[in-house]
Amino acid sequence: MAPNESRQPSDSPPRLGRRQFLARMEVLAVGMTCGGVPLLLGGCAARAKYVTPLVDGDRLSIPLAHVTTPGGVFVEDPLSDLPLFVHRSAAGTFVAVSTRCGHRGCQVEPAAEKLVCPCHGSEYTFEGAILQGPTQLPLVRHRVTVSGESLVIQRAAEGSE
Repeated sequence: MAPNESRQPSDSPPRLGRRQFLARMEVLAVGMTCGGVPLLLGGCAARAKYVTPLVDGDRLSIPLAHVTTPGGVFVEDPLSDLPLFVHRSAAGTFVAVSTRCGHRGCQVEPAAEKLVCPCHGSEYTFEGAILQGPTQLPLVRHRVTVSGESLVIQRAAEGSE
């Protein structure tokens, strides 16, 4: 086309440049990562909250009011790089499990009445029993007692059940 010629309108949409395309893909990737995780995990990941416990040796203490039904809370564990997950059943009993998947050590997340490993898809009950592999190991359970208005978690050694 000569420099003085005008362009005729086209019915085709304007071409998207490489930089524009990459910028849009970046936004899409971030949106899918941040917005899609709660959907993939049954929407529960967004509701689980973190609680900082009072620590006395290998005992962790949190207010009972922080553990609600349904779902549960993550309890920060100063002796581990991953938190514990504390769940209150419909019957009112409490269970605390490690969130370290027995397959590759990834952190499991709550999803629709179970705990799911986002790395390879292992699934566990809230009590730590295996629902689906590839894991061969249940989650480590920790003893839980109620003391007044507090929930006391006695940490078990990693590798024990």
